[in-house]
Amino acid sequence: MQRITLSIACIESSKDFILQPDQHPDRLYRRVADMVIAQIRAKTYKAGDKLPAERDLAETFCVSRPSVREAMIALEILGIVEIRGRSGIYVLDSAPSKLEEEGGKAAVRRDLDVGAFELIEARIVIEGETAGLAAASVKPEDITTLRALLARMNSDDIVEAEEADRAFHVHIASMTDNSALIDAVDHLWVLRIKSPLASQIMVRAQGGGHQARMDEHEAIVRALETGSGIAARRAMRRHLENVRDYLLDATETAELDALRRKLKSRRLAVVGRTRATSSAE
Repeated sequence: MQRITLSIACIESSKDFILQPDQHPDRLYRRVADMVIAQIRAKTYKAGDKLPAERDLAETFCVSRPSVREAMIALEILGIVEIRGRSGIYVLDSAPSKLEEEGGKAAVRRDLDVGAFELIEARIVIEGETAGLAAASVKPEDITTLRALLARMNSDDIVEAEEADRAFHVHIASMTDNSALIDAVDHLWVLRIKSPLASQIMVRAQGGGHQARMDEHEAIVRALETGSGIAARRAMRRHLENVRDYLLDATETAELDALRRKLKSRRLAVVGRTRATSSAE
C-alpha cells in the first residue's frame, strides 16, 4: 500500500516537471529548487520553517537524493534557505520578501550551471573510456609526467594541488591523441571551476579523503603503466566513483546523521540487553 501511495504522489508531483512546448529542458536540480520556491511562495513553508528531510523531499519529487542536495545548495547560494550543519535546512527569514520582490521571475538562475554530481557522472563515462584508450599508447615519459604531477598534488597549497589534479587528468586525455577527448576532459574541469553550484559543493567536501584520492591516482598510473586498457578504465572509474561517494558523504544533511545516531543507539541498547541476558544465564 505504501508503494502504491508513493507512486501516486510521484505521478502528481511529476506533473510540475512536464515541459511545455515553448520551454527548454532544465536540469533536474533546478526544477526541484523551483518546486520548493513555489511552496515557499504558497506559504507551505514560511520564514524560519525547517524543510522536510532530504530523503522525504526525494520521495516527494521522485528524484535522487543528490538532485535534492544540489537543489538545496543552489537555494542556499541564492539566499533562500540556510543549511545549518546537523540541524537541517531552514527557510531564511528574508526569503518570502526576497521572492515577493522578484515576482514571477525564475528564482533559480541559469548561471548556477551544472552541479558537482552531474559533472562526476559525466567524468565517469568520459574519463573512464579515455583512460582505457590512453593505455594503448602509453610511453615511459608519460608515466614520468604523471608521477611528477602526483607529487605536486600532494602539496599543502590547495591551488597548486588542484592545478596538478587537472593537469593529471588532461595529460591522460592527451595520451589518446584525440583532440575531441582532450577538449571534453578539459571542458569538464572548466565547468567545475566556473559553476557556482559545483564549486560550492566541492568547497564543502574540501580537505577530506586526501590520502584515498592520492592512492587512487597512483593506482591509475600503475594501471596505465601496464598498458592494459581494461585495468586503466577500471582504475579511473573506481577513482571517480569514489569521489562521487565521498561528495555524497561530505554533503549529507543532518537528518541522515540523526538517523544513524538513532540506529546506533538502538543497536547499543540491543547489545546491552543481550549481554545482560547472557550474564544472567
